[in-house]
Amino acid sequence: MLPKARKTLREGGGISDEYPAVIAMALAKELGQSRHAVKKLTRWTGASERTVQNWLAGVRGPSGPHLVALAKHSAAVHWAYLSMSERIGDPAPNVSASVDLIKEALHLLTAAPR
Repeated sequence: MLPKARKTLREGGGISDEYPAVIAMALAKELGQSRHAVKKLTRWTGASERTVQNWLAGVRGPSGPHLVALAKHSAAVHWAYLSMSERIGDPAPNVSASVDLIKEALHLLTAAPR
């Protein structure tokens, strides 16, 4: 008898289950469910109308490039993504401020003594 060689599917319950619904709510909040919204989202992302309708219905969520395009044009989608990634209010480092502080420190260290 041959061994069973079938793949085990992953169990649900993670972000992937709520992702399509969260994006759909964000899009509906900002654009509604009208035909105009479908056309606008199609222009923003380059996705087909059927794909956009699936996003609005919460059947599927946008893939990476489409999500980036949506976040670029839609503040609601951007905030939905940030909330799902738990990055709202995240004290991300301010690189330009750090560079300014390093420049100031170098200036103080290399300045001629008085």
